[in-house]
Amino acid sequence: MMPDKKIGKKKPAAKAKNKTAVVKKEAKAEVKKAVKKEAKPEVKKAAPKAEKKAVKVKGNEKPAAKAKGSKTKEIKAISKKVKAKKRYLFRGRFGSRNSVRNISDKKWQRWRKPRGIDIHFKIEDGLYPKTGYGTPNAIKNRHPSGFIDVLVKNPAELEAISGKKDVAARFASTLGKKKRKTMNERAEKLGIVVLNG
Repeated sequence: MMPDKKIGKKKPAAKAKNKTAVVKKEAKAEVKKAVKKEAKPEVKKAAPKAEKKAVKVKGNEKPAAKAKGSKTKEIKAISKKVKAKKRYLFRGRFGSRNSVRNISDKKWQRWRKPRGIDIHFKIEDGLYPKTGYGTPNAIKNRHPSGFIDVLVKNPAELEAISGKKDVAARFASTLGKKKRKTMNERAEKLGIVVLNG
């Protein structure tokens, strides 16, 4: 009989504790809401100042220049095709067939033309390059972004691709920091997309 009485006494106490916990949570939630309401006007005031500063730094830039370098529907479609392109793994015959079967080893994951009169390809040797695996002409030599990738080494080459919509510039690794900066600014004005600006 004694254990039943103890259990009976504990239950109301637990309920009381739960009620106090709920009340505390509600009070905390109300305090958080009040703090958020007070903080909101300050954030709104600070945001316009930051925008004004950004405009001052940029200067007199035309929004039309950015629109020129954006992707068109055709380029987006090409980009999807390039990303969906199948990539085949051609493995050459290096040594014994057992070594070639080990696909996890990257040393064997490259193609070498088999030379010699005794080498004959079988199914277990995997695929080998032949007619039919070529990339379609519509997406050949295209960057995954959908643009034609053109290497640019100087400002004159940048000017040469200015009128073309489906061409993007890739700056050469030999370009210095100063020249790269000026060419980036020029590309923005001309509306040219730079892949590694």
